Amino acid sequence: MADWDIPAVPIEHAQELFVTLGKALRAFQLYDENNPVYQRFVNNLRGAFQELWDETDELRVQVEEFRVLWFDEVVYENDTRSESLAFLFFKDGVREIQFLPGVEARELERLLRVLQRARNLRPEGEDLLTILWDEDLQYFQYRYVDVLAETVDVPEPDGDVGDLSMVWTEEAGSLEDEAEESESAGPGEEPAQEAHKPKIGPDDFNPTLYSLDPNEALKLQKELQREMERDLRHDVLTALFDRIEDAGRPDRHQRILGILRSLLPNLLGHGALASATEILSQLRVLTGSSELLSPENVGEANRILDDISASEAMDELVQSLLDGTITPSVGELGDFLKQLRAGALEPLLRASQHTDDRRIQTVLLDAVAHIGSGDPAAIVGLFRSEDPIVLAGACQLAGRMGLSQAGSQLGQLMSHADDSVRLAAVQASVDLKASTAAAGLERALSDSEREIRIAAAKGLTKLRYAPAAGRVKQIVMGRQLKQADVSEKIAFFEAFGALGGEEAVRFLARILNKKGLLGRKAPEEIRACAALGLGRSGMASAVSALRVAQNAKEPVVKSAVSRALRKEDDDND
Repeated sequence: MADWDIPAVPIEHAQELFVTLGKALRAFQLYDENNPVYQRFVNNLRGAFQELWDETDELRVQVEEFRVLWFDEVVYENDTRSESLAFLFFKDGVREIQFLPGVEARELERLLRVLQRARNLRPEGEDLLTILWDEDLQYFQYRYVDVLAETVDVPEPDGDVGDLSMVWTEEAGSLEDEAEESESAGPGEEPAQEAHKPKIGPDDFNPTLYSLDPNEALKLQKELQREMERDLRHDVLTALFDRIEDAGRPDRHQRILGILRSLLPNLLGHGALASATEILSQLRVLTGSSELLSPENVGEANRILDDISASEAMDELVQSLLDGTITPSVGELGDFLKQLRAGALEPLLRASQHTDDRRIQTVLLDAVAHIGSGDPAAIVGLFRSEDPIVLAGACQLAGRMGLSQAGSQLGQLMSHADDSVRLAAVQASVDLKASTAAAGLERALSDSEREIRIAAAKGLTKLRYAPAAGRVKQIVMGRQLKQADVSEKIAFFEAFGALGGEEAVRFLARILNKKGLLGRKAPEEIRACAALGLGRSGMASAVSALRVAQNAKEPVVKSAVSRALRKEDDDND
């Protein structure tokens, strides 16, 4: 090698390439090809190849049992057989591999598929060389040896063996002589050499002395079936957590936590949420106890819980649910999500608004409510998000959970630029019945969106917020309401009847029953709205005004009066 022309390739480029190749192969094992994590690792591997091609036109390395060498420089080393890339090639006889420009663009995923198949091969099946021969890769070359003959010395011929034709003639002659001797032997005579007899015959196979009776066979079959259906994941996890209960072994605890950290992404990728839930549940118990784990290991357990609840992990889980990569039951999904921490709130809220599957949406919202109930401050913290979907969901959640501390934030969000956020803030303020948000409801009466104005008017009616009566009176008596549709008119007339007191009753009664200067009454639509407003008043004078109009000729007015009187009777009951 001293005379070889060694290319000037930076050793760190080759080392980085093999590290990245190992990560990409591990991602290939854990994730589907459409998974963003898998795509990221593959793209990193492509980038490593491209950086290498900026320095050289090829990469040729030698393979040892646990190392990969580039001109006696170690570019990869791993002593663990199950994980070592070097051993993966070495065990089937590959002693040299060569990467050529173009492998990253044309054959990279095929190469990863070959290596993945090679890792899962059974000893009695095909080997890596067979798979490589089938794939016929053009940008990945290799050299190999016959593993069985690699360390065997081939003997040299000892002297002159002579003419092979003469050897064959002599052997053939001796066989003919043996045949003649056998034929010339008499009936009672034994041949000079007995014919070859098989060493094993049918007589050597005797039936066993004992056999299973039907009951024993049935019991054995049931035990076998039970063993085949046994949940090995649960047994393995139970064994791991049993060993954690052995206090005073922080080194063992640290190794077990490392195993659990690596297991969780694998379980989620395969949809094994029940096992993942078991891990998270046990970790939550361990973080609440300082008797078993050292402070350092308690911190590591907390970091595992925080990492699995982070946005990146939740986004991948939700995407797998939406595209059908994993299909857990609703119960399994709900149990898993309830083990998560506050970091999962934002991605789960966002996902609940994007999915069209009502079952998944319900599970996501229930999980968010469960997480938020244990950490109300995290719900309030969501109001700092810049995502309108998250803000609207946080408003709904705060209202449903009755978080009174969110009242001031809800009042501020009623001025948000996004319509859905303003509407959610109005509805949540009504649910909270918070005085800090009532002023915001009054401002929302003049919102540019019809739905928000109606929601604010209905909310003030429900809350009986008297300070807003003056603003409602201005709208009812002004020109703004004349252009509105029937639903909005009803909402404001009912708000005025509920908040305006005796003044509102006199105004609404005059519209319902009095005639104008020219002897005409107000339009049917307005009279019906006035009747519904009187029905919200609760005052005796309002009931009297409604009874006067009980026999109105106009069907719309008569129906509205009947509804208002029923409302008054229900309130009195």
